[in-house]
Amino acid sequence: MPNNKWTDDSIEDLLKDFPAIKDHRPKEEVYNRLVQKEKSPKRPKKWLPLLAAALAFITIGILVTAIINQNGIDSAQNPQNPVEEPQEPSATQDGAAEETGEVPEAEGAGGFTTAQVDEPSRTAAYEELIGDQTLMTIGLTENAFVVPVSFLVPEEQINAVFGNAAPSSLELYQEFADDIDETLLGFDEYHPYAGSFEETSMGIRHLLPPDHAYDLASASIGVYFNTLAATFPDANEIEIANEDGSPAEFGEIGPVEPMKPEVENLAYYSYSAANGEVYLVPGYDMPFDTANEAIEALAKNPNDFYQATIPIDTDFEITEAEGIMQVEFKETVDLDSLDQREAVRMIESLAMTAAAFDKELAITGVQPEKWNSFDFSQPLPVPLAPNLMDWPIP
Repeated sequence: MPNNKWTDDSIEDLLKDFPAIKDHRPKEEVYNRLVQKEKSPKRPKKWLPLLAAALAFITIGILVTAIINQNGIDSAQNPQNPVEEPQEPSATQDGAAEETGEVPEAEGAGGFTTAQVDEPSRTAAYEELIGDQTLMTIGLTENAFVVPVSFLVPEEQINAVFGNAAPSSLELYQEFADDIDETLLGFDEYHPYAGSFEETSMGIRHLLPPDHAYDLASASIGVYFNTLAATFPDANEIEIANEDGSPAEFGEIGPVEPMKPEVENLAYYSYSAANGEVYLVPGYDMPFDTANEAIEALAKNPNDFYQATIPIDTDFEITEAEGIMQVEFKETVDLDSLDQREAVRMIESLAMTAAAFDKELAITGVQPEKWNSFDFSQPLPVPLAPNLMDWPIP
């Protein structure tokens, strides 16, 4: 840089040489421009509505969970009185708790949950519940897991479509599957199947379009086969074919052999879905050699997705006589003191696991002897299908 030495006088002389700056605009114009600039709208932040919605959703979820948990605890601890002020437990209440072994929201003997539920109910479909209705089953999916569910279709809807004829599972599927809102029920969209179905002399045939995605991976193949078995249980066999009728070939397994839809030699575990519901599902692709082994497995978690239906470390013994599997709990289980839905799922999982080996089931070591329409003095009824849900089509 040049080594110029500036003095105050030289700077002042330089500034005097600049032309004078004058603004000839009226004061009103300048004022109006300033006002307009101050009032100019800000650019909206598009992420704010999304953030607000997300926070509202999270807040509602937390509040609902807290309310549900609080109601569950309140009903278990003091179902008759509102919980406004803490009350000292009476001697009568303490004595009753000791007799029944009730410990709200805690683990009782053998690992059973002892929180009460007001209305015990069954979770499966039974012959005695059907009446004039028609049983429809379908395999729904969530995150590549298959959950077999069942519905009871009202008589008037059956008569309106089929008259007095009893429809097959294929006819029920073709008529109603497209109207079942799977996402509303908490499942992924999977139905109706791509392609078309037709009846054959041996059962049914699924004609696949060229662009189907059922063989993209081993997981998708398993889901496809398992949903077919849950949806068409009355078919003698299910044939998988191309649109021209030729046998279909899946990349990983080659030509697809006709399949039998029976659920055999499997144990029924609990499956907790993302929507908070718990379902009974067969342990697909995990068969057992004997019913004894399958029932014993119900006291263990086979993986991170299926849960045991018999509390882990519960002491019980299994014997078999004349086609009846006898399960005896070594320490008497008071069913009235348990979480009722968990108790029902345990009983039904035992019955359906035994039925998967063409066996009946009897249970001893529980009280009372007659509970929730179960009579433990004799073999238990076999559920026709698991996970009975309200019919969703008006």
